[in-house]
Amino acid sequence: MSVRGRVLLTLLAAAVASGFAAGAWSLPAETGPGVLPPRLEARYQKLTDELRCPVCQNEPISTSQAQIAGALRQIVRQRLLAGQSNAQIKQYLISRYGLFAVYKPPLQRSTFLLWFGPFILLLLAIIVVGFAIRQHRRSLLESDAEHQ
Repeated sequence: MSVRGRVLLTLLAAAVASGFAAGAWSLPAETGPGVLPPRLEARYQKLTDELRCPVCQNEPISTSQAQIAGALRQIVRQRLLAGQSNAQIKQYLISRYGLFAVYKPPLQRSTFLLWFGPFILLLLAIIVVGFAIRQHRRSLLESDAEHQ
């Protein structure tokens, strides 16, 4: 192998090694869930399942591998240990990340359509189908009357 090939191989090995090291250093320091007392462990699991990862969008922070999800799990753990309620922790995350942080946003003026929009659309669809059926029946009755 030539000197040039050895230098390129050494540089490639150094780049790969530094990439692994950078990845290890960039992950948040997260202690395992076993650190929490058993009475808080169930709340921790429930909360991390109810909170949405801002990066992964439709994945809860409990299963997300994103760096921000690890940081959010750490925040939840710290706030549980500090004695905050589930509502306080959710409110803190909503204030930082918006209503997108929770799967079930609170009922507010800004979330009215989110909560009731599907029911309104269903009701409108039923009304439209009802009018279409009524119109079709009228046209059938009129055509029968014309044939007789």
